Amino acid sequence: MKSRTRPKNSLNRKIFIVTLLALPILQWLVFWLYVNINSFILAFQTPKTYEWTFSNFQQFWYELTNVGGTIGLALKNTFLYFLLNMVIMFLNLVVAYFFYKQIVGYKVFRIIYYFPAIISGVAMVAVYTAFINTNGPLGSILSAIGIEMRPEGLLHNSDTATPTIMAYCIWTGFTTNVLLFCGAFARIPVELIESARLDGCGPTRELFQITLPLIWPTMSTMLIFSLTGIFAASGPILLFDPENGYETMTISYWIFSQVYGSGAVGGSGSYGLVSAAGLCFTLVGVPIILFVRWLVEKVPTVEY
Repeated sequence: MKSRTRPKNSLNRKIFIVTLLALPILQWLVFWLYVNINSFILAFQTPKTYEWTFSNFQQFWYELTNVGGTIGLALKNTFLYFLLNMVIMFLNLVVAYFFYKQIVGYKVFRIIYYFPAIISGVAMVAVYTAFINTNGPLGSILSAIGIEMRPEGLLHNSDTATPTIMAYCIWTGFTTNVLLFCGAFARIPVELIESARLDGCGPTRELFQITLPLIWPTMSTMLIFSLTGIFAASGPILLFDPENGYETMTISYWIFSQVYGSGAVGGSGSYGLVSAAGLCFTLVGVPIILFVRWLVEKVPTVEY
């Protein structure tokens, strides 16, 4: 009886697996493979005649290397936001560690830190903009200590616009990553920490030789995920500066402005230029990600 039912069970299992994977595979073929193949072809075609050419790459290189080029400024700001994200990730780790050590009021602070992820981004930007306004609380505080803000404010000045938006990113950056690190800390066996303390392990040694190695898989995964967006790092530029007139351009916003534009004018429709830029950034970013992944895998993980 077993020999007769085994082929039928095997066939049913195969049908179940194919049916289960059909929709995700179809979605990947349509919304990823087809779109990316089309984007790859557009990089080598002219916008109107669709003739094969390298003009898109030439224009991209000119915008990248020219002193007043938009892509060069966007790439600079993107790297600044990427470095800021790395700093925020480290700060999230520090905050989560203090929560793990159960400081006074850690439950309340954990909710407070997660508020920016619950409240709408438009509302957060509106509150932040009102706070840093010349006539707002920040302007009053600076005036009280003898510092006068410029009449145009921080967001309408090329020297202070990007740092001001980066400060907002720091303010709202303690959200999801804190919860992920808290979950990693919570998985550490309490018996292991207590045993280390009985053996005379101090707080510093406990942190660097026990705690951090135990959560290294979570840290390495988040690091690799952050690197995958090295050329997509950006702040809420569209909410702060819809017209982008104060050197706040990033790669993500540049792509948006090239394709869709801003306001009622619309974008330039430079799909070929955007595709060429994406292809160049991919050729640079993939080796970096693979190299960092190779380095991360060299660090031994701890099983517990």
